[in-house]
Amino acid sequence: MSVVDGTASHGCGIPSESEKMQIRKIEKRVWHLVLLAILVILYLTLSLIFIQFFDFIEGSRAKIFTGNAFKFSIFLSTLVLLFCAYMIIYHRRLVQLTRDLVTQKESRLKLSNDLKTLGALFDVSFSINSQHRLGDILSTITNEMLSCFDADHSSIMLLDKRTRTLKTMVSTGKQAESAEDALVPLGTSIAGQVVKSGEPLLLQGQVNPAEFPGFQKKEKTISSALCVPLKIGKSSMGVLNVNLLDGRRTFSDSDLQLISIFANNAAVAINNSLLLKEKVKRLQIQTVAERLHSPAIIREMVKQSNGNAKHRQVREKLKVSILFADIRGFSSMVNTTDLEEVTDFLDNFYSEMDAAVSKNGGNTDKFIGDEVMAFFGAPNILDNSAESCANTAKEMITSFNRLKTRFSQKSSFFNNLGIGIGINIGDVFVGQVGSSKRFDYTVIGQSVNLARRLCESADPGQTLTTAETVHMLNGIVASSFMATMTFKGIAETTEVYRID
Repeated sequence: MSVVDGTASHGCGIPSESEKMQIRKIEKRVWHLVLLAILVILYLTLSLIFIQFFDFIEGSRAKIFTGNAFKFSIFLSTLVLLFCAYMIIYHRRLVQLTRDLVTQKESRLKLSNDLKTLGALFDVSFSINSQHRLGDILSTITNEMLSCFDADHSSIMLLDKRTRTLKTMVSTGKQAESAEDALVPLGTSIAGQVVKSGEPLLLQGQVNPAEFPGFQKKEKTISSALCVPLKIGKSSMGVLNVNLLDGRRTFSDSDLQLISIFANNAAVAINNSLLLKEKVKRLQIQTVAERLHSPAIIREMVKQSNGNAKHRQVREKLKVSILFADIRGFSSMVNTTDLEEVTDFLDNFYSEMDAAVSKNGGNTDKFIGDEVMAFFGAPNILDNSAESCANTAKEMITSFNRLKTRFSQKSSFFNNLGIGIGINIGDVFVGQVGSSKRFDYTVIGQSVNLARRLCESADPGQTLTTAETVHMLNGIVASSFMATMTFKGIAETTEVYRID
């Protein structure tokens, strides 16, 4: 800024060294002319005095003197003509020097103004790069354009890539309301062509509509306009417009160059704000999604999707452990207990069950009424998914009994509730299931159906499982054989065990 400030001081009346030299040269030539004029005048005056003097004294020699006076007059006339020619030549040189001096001064003033404008633009760039909200950045840019270029109106239009349409995001200055919310298809009108071509435009006076198809004439003619693309790399994300309306001034090519330099910084700031806004939006969506699924499942769903519809159908066949937990006596409670108490109990029930699942490395698949479904071993691999599943069942029963005791203080009917659990290990398909617009990450297979049938058969406070699950537990958790049972939808009989 010191360079800018130093240059600006020259514009306040302090001449530069080159100007001082020009001024000294002009002053020197002027003195030469003055001295020469004085000498010629003195010479002519003395000559006239000399002629008069000899005219009185030597009357007798009048004829001879008259001839000499004639010759002398010719000499004086020639001398005067040469002096006039000399004066004309020097006058032309003085005029040229004056013109050069004025031109240099105008150039220096223009350079000084450009440097001040460039300094102001850098200050604006720093200001917008320290801001994050898109609205604040756009407003700062348009307001500062009015100040930096002493303009009447400024606006910013951003491109909607889906509709390929430019929309006015902010309009500042005179007649700002006429440009608000304006829509321009890409490639049409002035702004649309600038964004499409990626080249800045300097417009002076009337615009020929034939050069810009779709151009709509404004109520008040724009005398001069700067229209520059906001570019990230080679692609344009929008356009910055700066206009003069009074007709007394016009923009120059240097103004176009300056605003083009600034537009690059402005585009970066706007793009960063849009990226931040998109990131915040994604985080919000992720936060909501993680309430529906565990973080591990969310990561796996994103990994499998990867923006490709085909990947959403990818499923793996894995051996996992499945758990179903169901509240006994819930339907009767709904018919006799206040609905607010029921929903409050369910909220706490879901929280406790989900905490037990997460603690043991599992994933809560879904809540179905008063039922909870979870699975262990995918997408995060566990050393022994059956053990994690059995430990979860234990903690669920403990948490449920504690929760039931707390709510029984409000209503005795909660004492009638119980929880039955069924767990099973087996091969299932794991992956995303659903439509192209909505899908879930879940497990599918006969092992899932069997786990649910075991849950339905379990008494309150009881956990039922299969022989294969007991085998995988390998005595880590105590269990006892109950019976060989058949279940609806399961072709083979099942040896059912109770986890003690």
